[in-house]
Amino acid sequence: MRVSSYLGLVSWMYLHLRVDIHSGTLTQYHSLQMPSHYPLSQ
Repeated sequence: MRVSSYLGLVSWMYLHLRVDIHSGTLTQYHSLQMPSHYPLSQ
């Protein structure tokens, strides 16, 4: 395996991991900020 393709794979996985963590914290933040009378799932 070439080094460039390996670095590309690592950077791609790192980017997706950061996006997953960011979206997870965003959903937690929104669920905390939402009022209790507003249902997230019906």
